[in-house]
Amino acid sequence: MAVLGGFQFIVVTFIAMLFYPDGYSFTENYFSHLGTTVTLRGKPNNVSSFLFLIACVITGAILIPFWIVITTLFSDKKITKYMSLLGSTMGVVSSPFLMGIAIFPGDTQYELHLLSTRAFFLLFAFAIVVYSVAILLNRNYQNFYAYIGIFFFIIIVLFIFRFFASIGAIMQKIIVYSFISWSAIQIVKVWKGSSPTT
Repeated sequence: MAVLGGFQFIVVTFIAMLFYPDGYSFTENYFSHLGTTVTLRGKPNNVSSFLFLIACVITGAILIPFWIVITTLFSDKKITKYMSLLGSTMGVVSSPFLMGIAIFPGDTQYELHLLSTRAFFLLFAFAIVVYSVAILLNRNYQNFYAYIGIFFFIIIVLFIFRFFASIGAIMQKIIVYSFISWSAIQIVKVWKGSSPTT
């Protein structure tokens, strides 16, 4: 389900880009531009905003069971079990904020939109870094995945504090697609029923 959720987000937002009235620039426009009621040039943005809403709400809903299921990978030791519960709690709480990014358009409800965006990125980032520590404590899990998670966390925090302002739109997409990739990797582990060896 989580893999399908990530895939549908990519596909649906790509379709939304095609319908964006101003002509969507992958390197200059943010995802949030797809969800505004009107474009930067003042044109109605009905189709793209509806598609963006669908993408965010479905993905947010699908991520909830993902965060619950992923805890099964870390049930061998008490410390990793508790860390996975902490990480998944933050992940579950992040899901409604992902939905809020689209429910509250940036042009009409900016403060709620900004709150939803920051809360989602921060909570998801902290969930990943907590799981990264749990991976380092799990002998049956490759540390490589922990280092990737920690790298994602650093990039996300720098992005939130606008260290990449000049290439913000590109960095946002890298981060979102990284989120999807990280989630897909973890759910594949669940499907296999066992973790990779170090």
